[in-house]
Parts: sequence; structure tokens; C-alpha cells
Amino acid sequence: MTSRGALRELIRLREFRAMWIGSTVSTAGDQLAAVALSLLVFERTHSAAWTALTWSMTLFPPLISGPLLGWVADRFPRRTVMVTTAWLQAVLMAVMAIPGMPLWAMIVLLVVVLMISTPYLAAQEASLPHVLPANRYSDGVALFGTSVDIAQMAGLAAAGFLVAHTDPGVALGINAATFVLLAILVQVSVKHRPAADPLGRKKKEDEPRGALTLMVTEPRLRTLLGVRLLAGLAMVPEGLAVPLAASLNAVWAVGLILAIEPAANVLGVALLFRFIRDPAKRERLIGPLAILSLAPLIMFAFNPNLTWTITLLVIAGMGGAYHTPARAAWMRLLPDEYRGRAYGIGRAALRSSQGGGMALAGVVSHSIGSVTATIAGAGGIGLLLAAQATIAWRRARGRAETKAVAI
Repeated sequence: MTSRGALRELIRLREFRAMWIGSTVSTAGDQLAAVALSLLVFERTHSAAWTALTWSMTLFPPLISGPLLGWVADRFPRRTVMVTTAWLQAVLMAVMAIPGMPLWAMIVLLVVVLMISTPYLAAQEASLPHVLPANRYSDGVALFGTSVDIAQMAGLAAAGFLVAHTDPGVALGINAATFVLLAILVQVSVKHRPAADPLGRKKKEDEPRGALTLMVTEPRLRTLLGVRLLAGLAMVPEGLAVPLAASLNAVWAVGLILAIEPAANVLGVALLFRFIRDPAKRERLIGPLAILSLAPLIMFAFNPNLTWTITLLVIAGMGGAYHTPARAAWMRLLPDEYRGRAYGIGRAALRSSQGGGMALAGVVSHSIGSVTATIAGAGGIGLLLAAQATIAWRRARGRAETKAVAI
């Protein structure tokens, strides 16, 4: 994560502190709600298929809302967007918690809650460069990212206990309360700033007109997005966690395999920011760490036992720490008036790569009859793409630095 001095400095920033606490608590609440709703569906339908479908519904709405609603964070004041969407989510979650609410209505409300989370997250992400000093921006992004990972793990762990000992509606009510807390914290702590692009027309003469055009034509932005989309290959072991554990005669280890990636990622980010203090040096490590996140998967070609499987996944998960400096650099390079729209598009692309990668891995694994060969193949393809991205990132940064010196 960050050094103690940097952490203390970040927490002293009132705007950042409010956004960080609210987002972390709300993330934990989201996990409670997801587990509670899945349990409700199973209790009422006794169908594993409907339960799995309900859980999968948490993945798909951002694919639509990202490109369609990200612009809200640029067109309106970002504090207003965050407060309004948080209150809307609180109300919808409270309605879901009403006893006897029909399942179809709950699922529709869940989809709406997830859809309107995009403008909130886009506004939050676009606000961080204004809230944080330039020399602490990367530290702030790292703290946000690791806190979300920890909150997700803690929320899922707490959900199992809470839902088992209380009514699932209680978990939904708790999640509604977290959105209320989030709305209040942002309202009283975050400064009002004018909309970045109120008419959707602001641009400089040397910039492309649209966020997507900018992301595709600017070499550094294009490369950073591409290297982050490699997560679709890096997460193949998670998508195959159940058959992988079964092939190791250790079905009990499914939860462990699923927990390794976020836990190892937190460790990797902590080490990266502990020993590499200069943001520019961290950016230079984006490519090598992306390679490290995929190279260990090739070793699954040798059918490793459980101990080696865990070791390889831990190493790969630590390599995934590159997403934090890549995320920070990407948002820093974007013009302010495009940040909301670009975030929405980028989030949808990342979710698509993750979901698509895991789905394709399932098809390939079934076709060839080998889980480990599928993982090894994903690692090999990913390694080649990561190496190419590393070279492209180095060239793009070099050209930008040369241009800056010339100016």
C-alpha cells in the first residue's frame, strides 16, 4: 500500500478521507447484499441455476452503463453526481429489504442499483486528481484499490456469518445504510466544483473530439488500457477454480484459490509502494509486472500439485499490482473533461475482458479436457501480449518525454 507517512498525509485530507471511508464501507455492504440476495433466490426457488444467474447479474450492468452513463460525471458537478446516485442507491436498497418483495422486483432493482453505480464511480475517479496533491495521487489510488480488495474479502466473510444468523433482509438494510453514510460523507466533506464539460463541447484544438477517440489515438492511453485488459487472461484460474480444485483432489480449496488473487494483489501493491517511492519508477515497472502476472501460469503445463498451484497463483497475483500505477497513470493523462466518459468505457472494457476471458477458458477447458493446459495456454498468450505491451509502453513514454523536452 503506502508508507506510514504517506498514509497519515492522505487521511488528513478531509475530502479524500470522506470518499475513502464511504467507498470502503459501501463496498463491504455490497458484498453483504450480493450474498443475501443469492440466498433469498435459492430459498424461494431451490434452484442453483437461478441462484448462479442472480450472482452473475452483478457483472453485466456495468457493461451497458459504463459507455452509456459515464458522461454524467463530466456534464454535471461531480459532488452532485456522487451524492445523488448514493441517495438513489440507498432508497432502492431499502425497497429491496422490504419483507415479501417479489424476486423479480428485487432483481430489477439490483440491476438499476448497479447501473447507477457507474456515474458515482466515474465521478469519484475523476475527482481524485483534484482532491489529491500531485505527489500523493498514486498513493491515494493505491489506498483506494487495496481498501476495496480488503473490503470485498471482509464483506464476503461477514456475509456468510450474518446471513446464516439473521434474515437476508437485514443485510440488504445494512447495505442501504452504507449508501446513506456515503452520501452524507461526500455532501459534508467534498468541495463543490463546476462541471468539467457542462455542454459536452469543451475541447482543446489539439485534442480529439470524443473520449473513445482519445483513448484509441493517444499511444500512452491506448497502451495502458491494453495492458489492463490482460486481466482477462490473468483471471482464467479464478474462472476455472472449481474444476482446478477438483483436478487436484482438493475441492475444499476452491475458496482458497478464489481468495489468492485479491490477497496477493494487496501484498504486491504494498511491496511496490513500500520500496518504490517514485511514481515515475512505478510506471516504468508496469510492463515487467504485467509479464510477472502471466508468466507463472505457463508452469501449469506441468500439472503442479496444490502447493505449487498456490505458489504460482500468489506470484501471479502479486504481479497484478501493476494495475494500480497503470490506473493512476491512465487517469492522470486524461484531460479532465473526458475522465468520466473514459472511466465508464474503460470499466466496461475491463469487465468484458474478465468475464469473456473466464467464459472462453471454460469452453476451451471443456473442449480439450484439461484445466491446467487451458491455464498454461492463457499464460503463454498473455505473456506474448504483455511483452509487446511493455515495449509499446516504453516507446510511448519515451516519445512523450522527448516531446516534452523539445517544448
